[in-house]
Amino acid sequence: MTHWARLSETGSTTGMRLMVTIRRRLGAWPFRIALFPVLVWYFLLRGVARRASFDFLKRLEPELGGVRLWARSFAHFMQFGEAIMDKVSAWSGEIPLTSLTGTGPEDLRDAALRGEGGIILVAHHGNLDVINAIGERHDIDLCALVHTRHAEKFNQLLEQATGRKPPQMIEVSEITPATAMALGDRVNRGGFVVIAADRVPIPPTVDDAKADTNSVEANTAEGSRPASPASAAASPRVLHCDFIDQPAPFPQGPFMLAALLRCHVYTLSCIREQGGAHPRFRVDFAPFDDSRAVKRSGREAWIQQAMQRHASHLEARVKRHPLQWFNFFDFWHQAPDSTSNPDSASAPKQDA
Repeated sequence: MTHWARLSETGSTTGMRLMVTIRRRLGAWPFRIALFPVLVWYFLLRGVARRASFDFLKRLEPELGGVRLWARSFAHFMQFGEAIMDKVSAWSGEIPLTSLTGTGPEDLRDAALRGEGGIILVAHHGNLDVINAIGERHDIDLCALVHTRHAEKFNQLLEQATGRKPPQMIEVSEITPATAMALGDRVNRGGFVVIAADRVPIPPTVDDAKADTNSVEANTAEGSRPASPASAAASPRVLHCDFIDQPAPFPQGPFMLAALLRCHVYTLSCIREQGGAHPRFRVDFAPFDDSRAVKRSGREAWIQQAMQRHASHLEARVKRHPLQWFNFFDFWHQAPDSTSNPDSASAPKQDA
């Protein structure tokens, strides 16, 4: 099974630049008209994404089939196209705060003013690029932790086209002690670390394993405690949680980091509620848990129950807005279950 991060980017830089130019210079409707044949091509020729959409929609509505299933799936792709348009608008600073409904913007700002930084759990549901407007205009310290540079070409294009810097991002394949310390400092200063908790991390490659082995040798030479070389080639730590009537793999990493940093944990979502040239977005920001009370001996149990609670919370949101679920791959079979102890392997070792 191809990992989601190994799926190649679709579209040339020239094509993407043309679409961004149409959106910024001509507006929403010309962009939709130009995007329609692109989505038709993608829908018909990208079998992996189309079959993933079929599978997801039939899980929600088992009676779907035939023409109705194809029509529903294409609507799913069209929603993704709208999300791309909103991404361009968000990066361009064209989404006013008045377009954001719900108490999420105020709740996030209040948490920042109180200095209650922490981990923010998000998912590929809705359009979180809109959140950038909140962080930028209220000067909130938001940093996204990402596992892949899959969309690097598109992000660079948006930066060139809009003349605006992208949100703060840290690209990592795993949480190293140095990374954890930097993120801990950010949280202690009242900042927020945004992590997608619905995709398993990229499996280590042979080169990654060699690099980690070299790191182990270097650490040993410096007298520090080495990690197990075998852990470099281990599968990503994953736990299967009940999600839409079947176990699905979710990454343990965000929850391991939250337990390690001993901090506030929040959830954040942004759903497009109104279409047209002036869309509105509902933003929900809410406390999820507080890992400061979690003892070291109880970390594993807390991680497992927190992951299932998050999966159930996400399932409820997805069922309310199914066409804004943007995981176009075989979500339920991303990775085998991992039985490794969350306090072991390559997580930073420290008493808490």
